[in-house]
Amino acid sequence: MQLVILPPEKDTITLVLLSNVPPDEREQWQLGLDPDWPLRWRNYQLASGPTGAITWRLSDAIREHYRRRLNRLITGRGGRPGPGDRPYQYPPETARTQVLLLAQHLQRYPGLAGIRRDVYELAQHSTRVWRSTHPDQPYPHWPTMPYLPYRQPQTAPLSDLKEIPNEQKTHR
Repeated sequence: MQLVILPPEKDTITLVLLSNVPPDEREQWQLGLDPDWPLRWRNYQLASGPTGAITWRLSDAIREHYRRRLNRLITGRGGRPGPGDRPYQYPPETARTQVLLLAQHLQRYPGLAGIRRDVYELAQHSTRVWRSTHPDQPYPHWPTMPYLPYRQPQTAPLSDLKEIPNEQKTHR
């Protein structure tokens, strides 16, 4: 068994207990790789890659958010025009700049294999939509997302983790 402590988010700390031992029938555990209900944390979800390796990828909701945003930036569709208004489409140079700024933003996500694959798929989607909307304009070339170098995880026996006494806890 291993306990993974994820970085805190506001006043919440997420603990993930990994085990290769079947849980006791008194305990309710969730399979982290369940395709219908994967383990989600912030904008990520746990998934297995094509080789079966476990990795993080962008959650379904955030991938869909970025797809809609790309569609809106490139085509002008997907926004909410007023009654009788046609959707506004940026000029090609403005759209290109906006797409490249979004690509730059996506470069800030960790370079794990699943996330890199998701960003690559978003780049391919962007290219397809661009070519269908602006066939006479060169499409924006997305930068290559850097790999996250492997680092040895920090480990400690559970007995070494000590609880902070109540009077020393600080509240924000």
